[in-house]
This record gives sequence, structure tokens and C-alpha cells, in this order.
Amino acid sequence: MNAARKRRLLLISYHFPPAGGVPVRRALRLLRHLPESGWSISVLTADRPYDPHHADDPTALATLPPVEQVLRPPARSFSERLYARVFTGVRLARRQGAQLTGASPDANMVGGNARRLLYETIACPDPKRGWIRGAVQAALKAHSAQPFDAVLATGYPWSAFLAAAQIKQATGLPIVLDYRDAWTLSPRQLWTGRRNLALEEKVLQAATAVTTVTSEISRQMEAAFPWLPAGRIRTITNGHDASELPDPDPLLDDKDRCVLTHTGTFNDALPPSPVDRTPYFLIRAVAQLEPEVRRALRIRLVGTLGPAYRGFIAKQGVEDVIQIVGVQSHSRALQYQLAADALLLIIYDTPTAVGDMTGKLVEYIGAQRPIFATIPEGEAARVIEEHKLGWVVPPSDVESIAVALRTLVRRWRAAELPRGPEIPEFSAERIASQMAEVLDQACEAATARQP
Repeated sequence: MNAARKRRLLLISYHFPPAGGVPVRRALRLLRHLPESGWSISVLTADRPYDPHHADDPTALATLPPVEQVLRPPARSFSERLYARVFTGVRLARRQGAQLTGASPDANMVGGNARRLLYETIACPDPKRGWIRGAVQAALKAHSAQPFDAVLATGYPWSAFLAAAQIKQATGLPIVLDYRDAWTLSPRQLWTGRRNLALEEKVLQAATAVTTVTSEISRQMEAAFPWLPAGRIRTITNGHDASELPDPDPLLDDKDRCVLTHTGTFNDALPPSPVDRTPYFLIRAVAQLEPEVRRALRIRLVGTLGPAYRGFIAKQGVEDVIQIVGVQSHSRALQYQLAADALLLIIYDTPTAVGDMTGKLVEYIGAQRPIFATIPEGEAARVIEEHKLGWVVPPSDVESIAVALRTLVRRWRAAELPRGPEIPEFSAERIASQMAEVLDQACEAATARQP
């Protein structure tokens, strides 16, 4: 590529500040570091991105990396907000009814079948579909004014992939689809119907290249879509960004207790769903600890925690150990990580969890604190064990979790908790460099196909 001219990229990311949470981080890190590889970036997002599972973080707007332009067509999220209220109401009614009758609320399935039907019918493939038309129009208008060289769409939502496919159809631009999660192969099985499968096959046929955040998702997709050309799918893990780390806040330090911190969202379902990141088993393990261990332990839950789990913590009598911090900005959550003696990672225990290499893990690696992981065997466990990052405990084994907590406190008392190592392969600079290679190859392949 001529070094005098940067290639122009349209990055499609529905989740973008002021939206917060994990879905935003990958886009921001690519935005910050792709220019180092010769890419100038415009962003296609929504005017008011809506996510019922992650709180907004308006503070991120003040620290956005430089971009050419941010296109914000209407999110049209009214219907999704309505769906979220309905599902919340149904779940609450089921739970209250179960309490009155003494029956199981079957919280694992509340809303699951209804969502599956919804995502196969009027909200196929997801409730963001109303955003697609405006997104495509905004992209084509921007391309007409100053052409792009490639399009990179990151999903969920899958509507971003559909927008990218329509843009390619209208312009011929190469498109790269970046899977932060699996679509029809998702362990939540919300997109398993024929319409979703047909849509996924359609966008994969249009894609010049595909990237995924774990080798397991790549492997599953290669098996499910064997007609894809060899080498079409590439794994590019998540990466932490050292430039995001704020100065530590000494007011968060607790010298009298071993502080174990979790940052992020927990689903509010009791009994816990097998596909949820749940503190249920950890809470039960804390309730088994001896008084002297409990007095030396502080568990901070930083992020969304609903009323069901707040009530469960009180019912188990562990309020002296578990501190509910609530939702914080991303920068403040990082300060809580830096103030911790160890960081808590929880991954659901399903057959497909073997490939879950959550973005939270690489962020914890960046904080360089030991990791206390209640997770199944799989990719995340392999990384923790291979790099000696901390403890790996089966996620639903209450006795083993209690034993590991005692060990954590004992090591803390002996000042034997190590500082986590630096692992360059999980840096934001590295993942951006890998994505730049994919984009460059996509442009070269598109040029080679031109007559």
C-alpha cells in the first residue's frame, strides 16, 4: 500500500458510546490502534444505542479516539424497550407466583422460548433490525461523498452484519464480519431457527473475510459451514488496552481485608440458568466459610446485580463479606480492578463454554492481578493455567470454591499473592495489527477480482 495514502474503513458497531459495557470495548480498541497500520476510520452506529443488559457510560464520549466521522442514524429502539419491559414483567410475575405456591419458578426458561420465537419472527434476527435501513442509507451517502476501501462490522447485533451485506451489494466493497459471539451456534440457542440460519449463510456468502474472538467459535463455524473457503475464518482474540488504565484510587484500598473484585453484569435469575454468569455458587460458598476467614475477605461486585441476587445475599447472611458496588463507568470499574488483591471471573458451565474466551479475562490480564476463576475446562481455563494467572475452580462446585477462597485468604495473609505477568499476545495493539492484516488482504482480494 502507498504509505502516503491511508485506506478508509467504515467500522459498523451498533454498540458505541454513550453505550457502555463489554460490547463497546473491542470497537474502541480497534479504533484507537488500527490507524497505526494505515487505516483511517469512520464509525457507523446509532443515535441512541440501546442495550437492556449494559448501562450507558456517557463519560466514554470524552475519551473517544480520533475518527473521521461518526454516523448516527436513528436506533429505532422503541420496540426493543417494550420487549425488555414485557420480559422483565413476565419474569417477575413467574417468580412471585412461585413464591406464593411454593413451586419452582423455572427461571432458567423464563423468556427463553418467547425470545426464540421473537427472533425468528417480527424481530428477526434481533430487535435492532429497525436501525438497518437508516444505517445503510447513511453509509451509502458517506461513501458517495468520499469512498471507503472496506467495511468492518462487529456483532452482536447481527443486524450490523445485515447492514454490511447490503452495503456490499450496493457498492461492491469488501466486508469483514467480526463475531464477538456465536450467532446460530450460540449456547443460548436464541437464533437456531431456519430464518436466522438462512440469514447467517447469506451474510457469510457476502463476506470477504470472517474473524472471531475464540478459536472454538472458528472451529464450530468451519464445521457448520463447510462450504466456506479454507482460510476464510480467522481468530483474533480480545485484547486489553494499557492506555485505558486510570490512575489508582487509594480510597478504594482495603488493607484489612483480602479484596476479590468482579466487574460486569450478572443476570438476575434464581435458580440460575446454565447459560448465565451467576454468583449463586460463590454466594453459597461464602456462607460456608469460617468466621475468621469471612472477617478477612471482601468480595466486591461492581456492575449490574438485580433484586433477586441482592435478596439471596441477604438470605444467606453474607452481607458482611459481599459488597454490592453497583454500576460504574468503565474507567471507575478499572480503578476497582486495580484496587483488588484478586479478580473474580465466572463463566457458565455448558458444553459450548469450552471456547468462551471472555473479554473480561483479557481486561483482568491487563490489570495484572491474580485471577480467581470459577469456570469450566476450556480456552479461558487453559490461558489461566498456562500463564499461571491464578485459580481455576469448577463453576458449580460449592465445596471447591470454599476451599479455594480459604487458600486465597491464606496466601493474602502471607503476602504471597503474585502480580500478574504481562502477556503481549492479548494486547490491543496486537489484535489491531492482526485485524489490519485481514482488512489489507480483503482489499487486495477485491482488487484482484476487478476486471
